[in-house]
Amino acid sequence: MKTRSIAAIALGLAAASMAVLPMTANAQAAPTDYNYVGAGVGIGDLGTGDFGLSVNGKVTVADHVSVRPGVISDLNFSNTGETVFLLPVTYDFNPITPNGRLMPYVGGGLSVSTEGAGAVGPLVTGGVDYRITDRVVANGAVNWSIYGNSQVNGTVGLGYSF
Repeated sequence: MKTRSIAAIALGLAAASMAVLPMTANAQAAPTDYNYVGAGVGIGDLGTGDFGLSVNGKVTVADHVSVRPGVISDLNFSNTGETVFLLPVTYDFNPITPNGRLMPYVGGGLSVSTEGAGAVGPLVTGGVDYRITDRVVANGAVNWSIYGNSQVNGTVGLGYSF
């Protein structure tokens, strides 16, 4: 009888201690390890306009390191139109919100513009991803392309995470 009581108390204490442990710690071990492809709006000096179409994505290549290719176009494919191709490598920070959904990043890479004779130069970028669901990611970024007349563009969009 004494042994059963001691075993029952030990099992009860073990169950109670497991109940109070945070079970989400394992799920947040690699919060930046996801990929997506998306589309949205490009904002900034784009040829003859200030708004255009943006297509972007994220491919994780290592812990907290991603490649985020993107294209921003004003969809005017004449001599006065512009399409900007972006290829940054970013450092993905840990989530800054308690629910683990808002994740900022910064990085740099290469920017190619088709405006006029075209231009190629370095790129500095920063932004945030917000995980709406496991499959839907809202994203926003600011991109500084440094060439000739350096320009700042931004994107706001939605992506499908896989």
